[in-house]
Formats: sequence, structure tokens, C-alpha cells
Amino acid sequence: MDPITLLAALGPLALDLGKSLIGRFITKGDYKPVNVDEWLKMRGADLDQFRAINEAGGNLASYPWVAAVISLQRPLVAAVALSVWAWSQTAGTPSEDINNFAAVIGFYLFGDRTLFHAKKAGAGGIK
Repeated sequence: MDPITLLAALGPLALDLGKSLIGRFITKGDYKPVNVDEWLKMRGADLDQFRAINEAGGNLASYPWVAAVISLQRPLVAAVALSVWAWSQTAGTPSEDINNFAAVIGFYLFGDRTLFHAKKAGAGGIK
């Protein structure tokens, strides 16, 4: 297997493992709010963080067609890459580079969500 494909497949898992090790050995514990006002402030900070992540690199004032092109770039690249892979497999001219790129796209489409749901199931189940 190509090292880039291996990195794309195992990179998020290694990153998650590193975060959990840092959280376990460096962070001694989470702060527990002592009253409702502190709890509301913490939740407000979390909400601000989620808003900042959600709005990053996206919702700029623009023409609607520009926003549509920007939002469709990733699915279009994935569809083209998987189409080229499927064509190369059916035409009988498989390439290791095409296979590796398709593996990276496949992990982008399915592996990240699978890792997310596996972590959620390990933390107490999917609700």
C-alpha cells in the first residue's frame, strides 16, 4: 500500500489517539461549574466556538451561483475520482496511483464518519 494512502487512512485515527493521550495524561480534569450562571457562560462559549467553526471559510456575501459552486467542489472531485477509478477497473487498465487516490476519497467519504460513530458508540452509545 502506498504511504500516502496509508497516511490518509490511518491519519485521523492517529490524531484521535494523540488527542486522547494528551487529554488523559496532560489534562487533570474538567472544570465543573458551581452554579447555573457559570454553566450558562460555558455553554455560551461552546456555542460561540461552534458558530465560528460553522462560519469559517464559507458564508461570504456573494452571488448564489458562486456559493453553489464552492459547496459542490468536494462532491464533484470525489465523483470524478471514483468515476475514473471505476472506468480504469472496468477497462482493464488499473493503475496503482488511481487505486490509491480512490482509497483516499473512499476514506474521506466513509472512514471519517465511521470513526465518528465508533467513538460515539464507545463513549456511551449512539442516541
